[in-house]
Amino acid sequence: MPTDHVEVKLDFSNAFNSLHQHDTLRAVHDRLPQLYAYCSSAYSQSSLLFHGPLTVLSQEGPQQGDQLGPVLFASTVQPRLCSLQSELNLGYLDDLTPGGTVESVASNEAQIARIGSDMGLLLNTSKFELIGAKERLIGGESAAAVIH
Repeated sequence: MPTDHVEVKLDFSNAFNSLHQHDTLRAVHDRLPQLYAYCSSAYSQSSLLFHGPLTVLSQEGPQQGDQLGPVLFASTVQPRLCSLQSELNLGYLDDLTPGGTVESVASNEAQIARIGSDMGLLLNTSKFELIGAKERLIGGESAAAVIH
């Protein structure tokens, strides 16, 4: 890796339970129309979750145990992440790793935070891991604050 390049490992907090369902339904409608009828029946209304005597409304994210959950999450997030400008953009579900020049990575981190926030997702700064040619920093501040 060139000395002026870095990578930052990013993670969204409680991502599957926080993703806005209306964003997921829109993504399925646009990208996976053959699944829309199923997803609309499962996610267009709040569902009831029971825990002993308690009843809780589930209003965000794929339902626990839904085997389509990872597909729904990825199909919602992936198109927005394609707009990132770093030389390297890796992602697996709620874990993202942009890499490139310090400036492009810092800019992409801010963009990821904005994109995530629009969908109900927040970056977990305690899990940030900054990797550079000479050093490795873990957790705490945003990568943009550390590398500037």
